[in-house]
Amino acid sequence: MKKLIIIALIVSLITGFAVFQFATSLEKGKNQETQSVVLAIKTIPKGTVIEKEMLKTAEIPIEMVHQLAIANLEDVLGRITKENIEANEQILTTRLSDTNQENNNLSYSIEPNYRGITILVDEEKGVGGYLTKGDRVDLVTIWIKNDKTIVSEYVVENIEILKIGPSSAGDSGGEYTSVTVSVPASDVEKITYALSIDQTPKYRLVLRSPVDSTILGPRPFMP
Repeated sequence: MKKLIIIALIVSLITGFAVFQFATSLEKGKNQETQSVVLAIKTIPKGTVIEKEMLKTAEIPIEMVHQLAIANLEDVLGRITKENIEANEQILTTRLSDTNQENNNLSYSIEPNYRGITILVDEEKGVGGYLTKGDRVDLVTIWIKNDKTIVSEYVVENIEILKIGPSSAGDSGGEYTSVTVSVPASDVEKITYALSIDQTPKYRLVLRSPVDSTILGPRPFMP
């Protein structure tokens, strides 16, 4: 009998200690420091523009927060995924296009339904070497028709310069030899043809005012 009492006492002590440990762990979890992070609600494929409906924010234990996790939902909206992001995954800065466009691939500068195309230029064709990234230009061609008639016309208007190409003297300076522009996808064939037809046309980029968005339309001019 005495032995049973001792065993019962030991069991009660063990049980009491376990209950104490459990209660302590609950209290510790209750007071655990957390941090807000942005999570994906569902799988977001690579190359997707992030929208609010794809995201949620949650408080998670700070030791589980990835060092590259984004805390503010507004810092994610409108950016483009560079990789697939799975449901409930923390949104990391390395998975998205950079807010500083200089750090992104050139493709991230191109709007949907537009394409990037490179045009070779010299001082005459490239506005004397004064073009810069972000300028808007018109492309004008002068070509000779089969009946020897000379025609000048706008090919495409108000297109943005995405990138200035390398200079003729490399890193030591000199005039740039090409520009890459963003053009409507529907105009790619027309532009490619205008720059490469057999008659070897002359063409020029014409610099526009940044506040002028007027489109004159194709108006062939024959002297």
